[in-house]
Amino acid sequence: MNEITKKEIKFFVSYAHENERLATSFIKKFIAITKPAKNYEYSFWTDKNLLAGQKWKDTIQKALDECTLGLLLVSPEFLASKYITKQELPRFVGNDAKPLIPVMLLKVNLKRHDLKGLEEFQIFMLEKRNFKESKAYSQCSTKQRDDFINDLYEEVESRLDTLD
Repeated sequence: MNEITKKEIKFFVSYAHENERLATSFIKKFIAITKPAKNYEYSFWTDKNLLAGQKWKDTIQKALDECTLGLLLVSPEFLASKYITKQELPRFVGNDAKPLIPVMLLKVNLKRHDLKGLEEFQIFMLEKRNFKESKAYSQCSTKQRDDFINDLYEEVESRLDTLD
C-alpha cells in the first residue's frame, strides 16, 4: 500500500466561553469526522490546550501565528466578545488575513448584528431543501447535527483543495 503524504492543517478554533458546552460537542464531532481524511492531517487548537502556568495571551498568539486557518464558531456571544474582536478576529479579517471557516454555532441576525467584518464571508449553516431557512448548529436536531458536521467537512475539504 502506498503511503500518501497528507498535508498538515492546523485549525485555530475560536468560540465564546458562554457557548463552551455546545462548542465542545461540535468540536468533538468535527474532529471525529476529520480523522480518516485521505488528503489532510488535521489538528485543532482551542484554549483548552492551555496548560497551568503558561502565559495564556502569548500562547494564544503563538497558536494564531502557527495556524493554517481559523475555525470561527459564530454566535451573538462570539460577536460580543471583546477579546475575540480585538485579538483573534483581526488575524482572519482584514489585511494579510489568514483563511477562515466561519460556522454559525448559534443563530445570529445577519442584518442587525455587527458581524465585525464577517459579513464579507460565507458563514456555514445547514441548508436542506425542506428548510424554510438555513440552520445554525444549535437549531439542528441530533440527526441534523450529524448532517451539519458532514456537510461542513465536505465544504472544508473543498475549500482546502482551493488553497493549495
